[in-house]
Amino acid sequence: MASGDTQGAAMTQSAQTMDFAPYAFEDGLNADTLRDFFVWSARQSASDIHIQGGNHLVVGHQGRLRQASRFVLADDTWSKLLDDLFSPEIRPTVRGGRPVDRAIQLDGDINQRYGLERGERLRFRCNFVQATAGRLDTTIALTMRIIPSDIPDLTKMGLEEDLFEALLPSNGLGLIGGITGSGKSTQAAAIYRFCLDTDPDRKVTTIEDPIEFILARPGDVLASTQLQIGRDVASYAEGIRADLRRAPSIIGVGEMRDLETFQAAVLAGQVGHFNLSTLHIHSPGEAIPRCLTMVPSEMREATAHDLLSVLQYIIVQKLLRTTDGKRQAVREYIIFDDGLRAKLASMPYPEWGRHIDSIIRLEQRRFADQAWRLHLEGRIDRRELAVAMTASQLRELEQRATP
Repeated sequence: MASGDTQGAAMTQSAQTMDFAPYAFEDGLNADTLRDFFVWSARQSASDIHIQGGNHLVVGHQGRLRQASRFVLADDTWSKLLDDLFSPEIRPTVRGGRPVDRAIQLDGDINQRYGLERGERLRFRCNFVQATAGRLDTTIALTMRIIPSDIPDLTKMGLEEDLFEALLPSNGLGLIGGITGSGKSTQAAAIYRFCLDTDPDRKVTTIEDPIEFILARPGDVLASTQLQIGRDVASYAEGIRADLRRAPSIIGVGEMRDLETFQAAVLAGQVGHFNLSTLHIHSPGEAIPRCLTMVPSEMREATAHDLLSVLQYIIVQKLLRTTDGKRQAVREYIIFDDGLRAKLASMPYPEWGRHIDSIIRLEQRRFADQAWRLHLEGRIDRRELAVAMTASQLRELEQRATP
């Protein structure tokens, strides 16, 4: 990295750090002031809250970690607060070596408790684990994902026109991919809400673990039903099978994580419903091979063609940190039309993923191509290019730009 880029990145980072002041905790530290802190973090547009003994409180803000308290949280204080903040079985469960995932909700009232108005709510997805942290042999580490109360407007998310028009087919399967924290759930919720706003005759149901965005709004003809794994149904596959008997138009599946879920989603797409699900993948070409790894080898070829018949699109998203301290979404995607299906069907199925990624590369729609354009516009620094491309891709783009 050039020295100018390094100095510029350091100055930007320093300025952004100064702009983020820790929470004051003027009334001391207790369960209620921690809840106030949770609400404050959401008001600051934080994405995550990280709490563990022996450490300052930390939040994730625009892709960066920010110190959010002036004090270090003593481990014995943290242990006592856990029981007051959350259900009492969490601490012994985690201390017994079993991580806990839990969704929690804070509700406002007429007294504006925790700074929330009456009817206002905040939801968090929580993960508790026991771990060694610094000098502490064991502490409970809590990561809280803040679930925004407002679902983004799909029309303002910068989606490419052809992709936008393809998002809500009458049947089949759509996949949204990316790493943790790349906005998969947010993108899916925006699609569901757009459908409810623009086509109220379509019934939307979801199966989630846990439920994140609350989809229903006053005035909906039929409020969306959202099933939670472990509370309402035992598994994603069971939820899909239950939904098939409920005349849905769209079935949202939180994650395509096992063979039974995958088979149920393909079947639902074949019989006339549109399924939307997520995968942890890095490019659209990874989606089909990833799904087929769930399938016994003797069934893969037939299953691959079943999957090809229902796939409507694959989207993979990344969030890049911009020079103004915000984040910019970039996407790789492929839309399945008759021509692409015919081309893939004529090839051995193990080659499908490479062919899909080659289309995106030839059309210069890779993450690397988009990040390079953002860098040339001054919207991301050179360091952030490493998030979106390999060293060889960077050399390729630099050589292409050289006269």
